[in-house]
Amino acid sequence: MSSSLGCEWLRNPMPTTAFDTRAEIETPENVILTFHIAGPGSRIGAFLADLCIRIVIGYALVFCMGAAFPVLGQALSTGAFLIGLFLLEWGYGALFEGLNRGQTPGKKIFKLRVIKDAGYPISFYDATLRNFVRAADFLPFGYGSGLLCMTATKRMQRIGDLVAGTIVIHDERLRFERNTSAFHDLEPLHPAERSRRFFVSERTLDVIEQLLWRRHKLPRRRVEEIAGILAEPLARQLGHRLDDDLVIDRDLYFLKRVLRTFSTLDKGQSS
Repeated sequence: MSSSLGCEWLRNPMPTTAFDTRAEIETPENVILTFHIAGPGSRIGAFLADLCIRIVIGYALVFCMGAAFPVLGQALSTGAFLIGLFLLEWGYGALFEGLNRGQTPGKKIFKLRVIKDAGYPISFYDATLRNFVRAADFLPFGYGSGLLCMTATKRMQRIGDLVAGTIVIHDERLRFERNTSAFHDLEPLHPAERSRRFFVSERTLDVIEQLLWRRHKLPRRRVEEIAGILAEPLARQLGHRLDDDLVIDRDLYFLKRVLRTFSTLDKGQSS
């Protein structure tokens, strides 16, 4: 989601292909988020990367238990080793996905992320559930059930994904070239107009810029609604007072000035 989560809902619809890997999800705020679903190839690559990491950790565990054997004795060493293997096999994915916003080290290498099928981040419970049900995906052997389920579902979900209500997406960070030439005649926000020290993030600036670029292709009422959703919390964070009588389309005008101000600050110029 750059993020593709941040601004792809303002892009033009892409041409439909015979096999479309995009998933569009409408949020309660009527914002459409577009995600690119990860296919079997990239997911298998991430799985193999995580498997290599688990093997290395497993050998380290064997070494540690061997070193502790004279102290703990055979029974305790064997028990600790079996518990460690269990946690490594079943807790590795749940721990990383639950605490690292849906990414294991392997998924991070292949730029994948697990999210809920409603478009928001997974919880630790979701991560634990999808990883424990992974046993069913391996039946009868070689991840057979999981691959069959992925090819049969629209969002390429394995059995664990269906049970936990999750999907695996490509986590691509999109960056847009900042172009403020169209708003060069606008005054940036002066320090006296913003009482709080708050810097607008690149993701938010991308969303504002895409809205301003695409506003003529959207219904006017929809543009005003989105502009209000963006402008009001930004004004609060900046300590800026939105004046209803100042200008027509005050929210769009304010967003233009925000883009003008913070794009200038990014280039090291003073406002």
